Amino acid sequence: MEAATVGLTRPRNASTSVRCVWLHSRTWDLALLILSAALVPIPLLMHHGLGLSQPAVNLIVAGLVGGPHLYSTFTYTFMEPNYRRRHRRFLAASLALPVIVTVMAFVNIQILLTVFFLWASIHVLHQITYINDCYVAKGRTRRPLRDRVIDYGVVFSCLYPMAMPQILDGSFQLGGISLYVPGWATEGLIADAQILLVSAVFGTFFVLWVGKTLCEWRSGILLAPSVLLIGLTIAIGFTLPLFPNSDVAFQGFNVWHSVQYLGLVWFLMTMRKERGEIHNHLVAEMNGPDRPWRFYGLCVALTAFAGALVLLIHGAFGVGLQKAYYIVILSTLLQHYYLDHLQFTKLGDMLGSGDRLLAGRVPGP
Repeated sequence: MEAATVGLTRPRNASTSVRCVWLHSRTWDLALLILSAALVPIPLLMHHGLGLSQPAVNLIVAGLVGGPHLYSTFTYTFMEPNYRRRHRRFLAASLALPVIVTVMAFVNIQILLTVFFLWASIHVLHQITYINDCYVAKGRTRRPLRDRVIDYGVVFSCLYPMAMPQILDGSFQLGGISLYVPGWATEGLIADAQILLVSAVFGTFFVLWVGKTLCEWRSGILLAPSVLLIGLTIAIGFTLPLFPNSDVAFQGFNVWHSVQYLGLVWFLMTMRKERGEIHNHLVAEMNGPDRPWRFYGLCVALTAFAGALVLLIHGAFGVGLQKAYYIVILSTLLQHYYLDHLQFTKLGDMLGSGDRLLAGRVPGP
């Protein structure tokens, strides 16, 4: 990040009040980043309670939060001249993804959806660790490498103990299509070994995380936002695969993830605007501490454009509607994942990492 960002960073030996452990404010963080986990059951209630079809649930989630969160990424990457200049090769490489997705949509959609799910699960959990890193960076003490490994380990392993049996027996489906698993991997002892392995990995990291949390509490250095965020992630990631209709169930995780992401990007873009780091006039006009709804409106407009492109491919080229949807949405989703992995690490210089950003707050909702 540029020098202006570094200048915001609080010295490590500075005192930490209860208030300043929050990224924006206690109310804002809880509403958008942490307790927005309460939104996870909504897709399940829409499908099993209200009787809405799976495609209807998917479209509602995509239109309200899923699509806007996805296309908000493009406002600080492809639409930002400074980003294009700094990461020309990285952006150029991302253009291969729509080509690959289009080919796979016609050649083997099962493998395409398998890659999508695996990457999506990593992306969602990577965002959790990014937010957690930001909280840790505002804590009173440095986090040892051991504790960082524990945090990452428990977050990245929590989803798979309950999902793995369904993946192996073919009951875990997206759009009515099972994930691709080689035949040898589903055989008795091999399948049992995989389930045992992922369960043992998660169990080990969970015990270590609980122990670490208790030690921090006893030492008076417990970071409440971090514990809440990771604790909710563990509970949701571990139990969500148990619900019927995995496609609808994981839309719940997508809702939480998308609300987090929209809030996070609005916050970060507001800070960038105040430092004069946004060089696209339209994007600058649609961002600011008093313009969260303008920012959201821009993301909805980009989502609507993507929807129109789906209909165009379907109508003009005779491609099936579901296949056209996969071509457009999965192409941009995989680009979104690809671009965010850069931004969720120390390599990203537009959003920044937890060690260099989010030391200050901006006014606003």
